[in-house]
Amino acid sequence: MKNFDLLNIILKWKVTLAIVIGSSILLASIFSSSFFIKPKYKSSAIIYPSNLMPYSQESPTEQMLQLFQSDSVFNHLTDFFKLIQHYGLDPSSLTVRNELLGVYNENVSIKKTEYEAVKIEVLDHDPQVACDMINEMVHAFNAYTLKLNKSKSKELVTIFGDQLRRKQMEIDSINTALKELAVKFGLIDYTAQSRELSKEYYKTVASGNAKKIDELTGSLRNLEERGGKFHELEQHLEHSTAEYGTLLVQYNTVITDSQKNLTYTNMVTKPFPSDKKAYPIRWLIVTIAACASILFSLIVIMILEGRRNNLSQP
Repeated sequence: MKNFDLLNIILKWKVTLAIVIGSSILLASIFSSSFFIKPKYKSSAIIYPSNLMPYSQESPTEQMLQLFQSDSVFNHLTDFFKLIQHYGLDPSSLTVRNELLGVYNENVSIKKTEYEAVKIEVLDHDPQVACDMINEMVHAFNAYTLKLNKSKSKELVTIFGDQLRRKQMEIDSINTALKELAVKFGLIDYTAQSRELSKEYYKTVASGNAKKIDELTGSLRNLEERGGKFHELEQHLEHSTAEYGTLLVQYNTVITDSQKNLTYTNMVTKPFPSDKKAYPIRWLIVTIAACASILFSLIVIMILEGRRNNLSQP
């Protein structure tokens, strides 16, 4: 028989199929139990970024994701929870760090959600450890981010401090030059002095006092020769003073930033020790084992039936 009925075959071999399926379910249940596979428990948290200063075009969430995946956070967790011993790795192995990273990545998931948050999930044989690892990750993240931002603020303090000192020296130099012109040539206010001397000159010309006209002519010439430089220095001083004020505001801002102790996370879903295991999923293992055994059994039975039919034909 070349085209045999699958239903008839199943009915014919129903006892065998029932034994195979029952055996596979029983064995899958046994080997997926805690005697053979140590169960793992999952804790999770959802966190939004806060107070983060962007370094490039990345969003605050992307920046937080990168910092959570940094070596600093990983090394802190490794030391705090003694992960090499906790995961049963050989500390004398030359590849122990790569092995640890592999196990860590299997048990720790850090990913961005569709709502611009970061979701952290941790699997561990101890539900309390899984919960504590998330809390310690957040603590390490805040400490590392604060250290980075304080370092950046201290650099800005140095930069703005140097700029303030240079600007102050420039202002002092201008004031010295103005004072010298004031002492030597009597220049105090170029605009006002020019206006008053011009008025006095025209009045004197009208009165015909030749001696005073000569004195005023000398004063106007002196003002004309030195006043332009004096006026230029006054404008430069005004511009430099305004720049100094702007730098001082920026300097005080970065000083304040360098002294702040901020946190950079808003935890909207907090972790807790789970009372239900997340791994292994026994029903899934049993279902897969049962389906696989049925499929394999049917293939074997169809092969046997096909051979039997071939042998029975003349």
